[in-house]
Amino acid sequence: MSMHLPVPRPSYSQARENLVKAIPPKILCLLVCGGIDCRYEGPTCWRANQQAILGLFSSWVTDDILAMARPSTHLIEKFDIIEQFHRLNIKTIINMQFPGEHAHCGPPLDPESGFTYSPKIFMDNDIYFYNFGMPDFGVSSMSGMIDGVKVLCFAVKEGKVAVHCHAGLGRTGVLIACYLIYTLRISPSEAVHYVRIKRPRSIQTRAQINQVFDFARLLGTQLTQYPDLSLRHGAPFTLQHYLNRQALLLHGQEARTLRHTPKVVYLLCVRLACLALGLPSPPEIYAELDKRSMVRTLGRAVRETLVAKQYLPVLREGRRGSWVGSGSMTSWDEPLGFLERKRDVLLNKRSYSDSDISKITVNEDLELDPYCSPALGNDRDWSGQDLIHANLRPVSPNVTKQSAGHWTNLKESHTVNTPKSDSTATNNCAKRSKCSARKIQTLSKSSSTIELCKTVYKPGVTSVARAVAKAMACQDAPGGTILQRSALLQEELNSSECGWALLVTESDPQVLSCLLWTWLEKLKDPVLSAEDIAKLTIGANCRKPLILLKKPQRHTIYCLLSCVSTVTSLCPHREDAVLWRLMRALTRRPQEELERLPALMKVLKTSFRDTFHSYSSFMRVCSTIATI
Repeated sequence: MSMHLPVPRPSYSQARENLVKAIPPKILCLLVCGGIDCRYEGPTCWRANQQAILGLFSSWVTDDILAMARPSTHLIEKFDIIEQFHRLNIKTIINMQFPGEHAHCGPPLDPESGFTYSPKIFMDNDIYFYNFGMPDFGVSSMSGMIDGVKVLCFAVKEGKVAVHCHAGLGRTGVLIACYLIYTLRISPSEAVHYVRIKRPRSIQTRAQINQVFDFARLLGTQLTQYPDLSLRHGAPFTLQHYLNRQALLLHGQEARTLRHTPKVVYLLCVRLACLALGLPSPPEIYAELDKRSMVRTLGRAVRETLVAKQYLPVLREGRRGSWVGSGSMTSWDEPLGFLERKRDVLLNKRSYSDSDISKITVNEDLELDPYCSPALGNDRDWSGQDLIHANLRPVSPNVTKQSAGHWTNLKESHTVNTPKSDSTATNNCAKRSKCSARKIQTLSKSSSTIELCKTVYKPGVTSVARAVAKAMACQDAPGGTILQRSALLQEELNSSECGWALLVTESDPQVLSCLLWTWLEKLKDPVLSAEDIAKLTIGANCRKPLILLKKPQRHTIYCLLSCVSTVTSLCPHREDAVLWRLMRALTRRPQEELERLPALMKVLKTSFRDTFHSYSSFMRVCSTIATI
């Protein structure tokens, strides 16, 4: 960072914090909140500019996130809060309370939910409800906070979001500050100061400030996409370790799709395949570009606010500020004496809502252990058409409304589903190489798919396809210019969320190939160890020898082979050279040693033929559609 912001101080003194913990809840409500006349239970004590939602003490922290005091059934009816939500396009409400909390403040609690309102009120009006309980004046487990942030990220994509606890200050502020760190890669001090500017007196206690800093440190250990030995980005990691980190950062459909495949490998393979085929960018690419646009808009607003309050210096236009991405979190501002890290922040206390992230445990060094969760759908290997069909499928995800009778089952992973008809067509096309005319029509329900095949797919080898095949087959070290551009992209990927957008818009196949092989070769351990090679050698005559490997290895290799089969189908004379380069990247062995491993080449070619035949069949389908 170019400068250190002042470390945020807690709103409460140490003595007051200890007193709050010692006083029974009923007496605390009477002394601190005011009991039935609690100032947070209505609009009486608040000016009009403190009520973004009429009737509630509320403030917009960002253009899409509202922090507010808890609503009640009485206030919802009196001030028509549901209609206000619809008018402001608020699609989600996130509750940070536990049931039964502050029972002596304001009106009686709803007997069924334990809150001042029934979540059914919102869900019956097409407003999503999530509950991530956090103790009053306290913090949740780190896994619970990560889960809440990921759900908030998903909810923001669907519309605006209202977050509340009791007063909408402490716990609400913590969640929003962690969301800003997760989204913008800003420092914890910047996040806390920004939230307090927009919502004064937010993030109240030492424990809450400490959790924001701990969240930033934990996130910082997971951001590295390209490992190196410098202090900035830490030591190399294994394939499994990278997937553990990825599981922490990704959410929704993307997390399910890339459960066993590194995102960086997947996007590079998709990009190279698209360049070779002359196809337009797939939905995944556009999603990264949309994300970049959103991050820039929000980041600009955060920076302008901090500059206006003199927390940051004014920077010239075009000059990169710390808010864009300050690199490794280890360089972020450290808390002062009162912010010593406490192990009680990382207690194994669960969030109130159900969550798959609870299966991740945080170790002493803040790394993640592998965790298991039920596989979604059938476990199928990668094939060539998976990459191609990713480019042809329409972007039309539906959001399934949550059932009012099951409001406590709030997994984010259950809220986004591909439409059934499109999903069925995709699976049929991916699993069967022989498609009947009837199935072709099912695949082509969307006119956009037909038009894409008619206007884009052109048989024959293009100069770009030759360039891609040549770049992937190159056995020599890349030139200085390519290495420099690759290094810049690696730096962006390690330090900024916008790095993904730069990656997916790169059009030089030499740079993309360099990034792909470099990632595989910079892993701490090769994807295929000596034991794996011996295992594959023994099973070389199996129909699917890669089934002997672990899922992360198998899915990663199938993704790579999908790209290779796509590219070399247009330039068959490069096939052996590209496979040799792939073997070298997977095993980290010199060429002379690879030549003594004919069984491994046989395994790759066997798997390669499977993906190639599937790809060829799919492209024949595209050719047939193009002639309709």
